[in-house]
Amino acid sequence: MTFSEILADLLTGAMVTVQIAVGAWAVSALLGMLFAVARDRGMRAAVIPISVLVTVLRSIPQLVVLYLLYFGIGALGVDVPPLIAAILALGVTDAAFSAEYYRAGFMTVPATQREAGLSLGLSPLKVMRLVIIPQTIPFVVPPLLNSFVGLLKTATLAAAVGAPEILYRGQTVMQTTGRLVAVAAIVIGLYIVVTLPLTRLVARLERRVRAYA
Repeated sequence: MTFSEILADLLTGAMVTVQIAVGAWAVSALLGMLFAVARDRGMRAAVIPISVLVTVLRSIPQLVVLYLLYFGIGALGVDVPPLIAAILALGVTDAAFSAEYYRAGFMTVPATQREAGLSLGLSPLKVMRLVIIPQTIPFVVPPLLNSFVGLLKTATLAAAVGAPEILYRGQTVMQTTGRLVAVAAIVIGLYIVVTLPLTRLVARLERRVRAYA
């Protein structure tokens, strides 16, 4: 393989890595908010199960969850594509941490605003949707973006179930060509190109949030 062919192959894998990270991040952000709202609103039927689920997810390695999802469901006769399994497994496990980001953000809103919304006749869920969450977003965006950077790195776990992300393709190219150093250098370079701007963006947003606070 020529250098251009190796680069094209790894770029294809990098795009799959980004797809996994974006999909997992969307699952994490949405599911994390649902976890946080359910626990914050004190829904008795949901608080204890969700609290237990969040604790368990934070305690189990993401690779174990990926194996359980991919091979466990596969054993039941349900064929889950590796890409979907990776998105769901990484997204669900990361949601346990996103839920804590949201809950921390909820705590930045004064209790008087919640009480004012209730006094105006708004339901607790409407107070959450119209009053609490909009004010929480500036505080939650930086850690959520930081979570996305983390998912870009942990997306390499998808190689364990055969998802053709950058590490999987890199290993294949290494085995085919024997050019270990060149392939590793390209993989590292692609990660730096993607993650460095995002890391700087997160740092800038965090400074703005501190100034806003």
